[in-house]
Amino acid sequence: MRFDIIPHIGAGKIKFGMTRDEIQAILGKPEFTSEESIMEYGDFSMSLPSKDGYFKNELQITFDDNNKADFIEFSGKDSKFTKVFINEIEIFSTPAQQLIKEILNSTNSNFDTTNNEIPYSYIFPSIDLAVWRQVIPALNEEIEEIPDSDEGKYFWTIGIGIKGYYK
Repeated sequence: MRFDIIPHIGAGKIKFGMTRDEIQAILGKPEFTSEESIMEYGDFSMSLPSKDGYFKNELQITFDDNNKADFIEFSGKDSKFTKVFINEIEIFSTPAQQLIKEILNSTNSNFDTTNNEIPYSYIFPSIDLAVWRQVIPALNEEIEEIPDSDEGKYFWTIGIGIKGYYK
């Protein structure tokens, strides 16, 4: 299924602010669902939001306290069921460094250069969009733009949030 990402709006027919029921009317029953919970690690605890997964978890939608969609994430590594685009650029078949340039140019937004996870993750706070990959290619991306190997060549996930998500 094709999804066109529009920052601060949604992806395809899925829009921010929709309820779980409204989304299920479009996508059907989720294959995976979890309710809001607290994860504890010794003295540290972290709130986990409610989440539904579709298309073998290639699409995950997170919900706020009012059960309305506030974050949409796609997993593209080895995806079989979804194709994800932003401004007609196919996210998971565009090499990472080229994709960053395309997002910069097509959205007129910059990524957070203080993010200590670059080049694994790039966050674009003005459009509340982030891309991530677990590994990076064995090359100097400042010199070589597209690696020969697929290892780390593409981003593995893209997520978009409601306005202010990445503040």
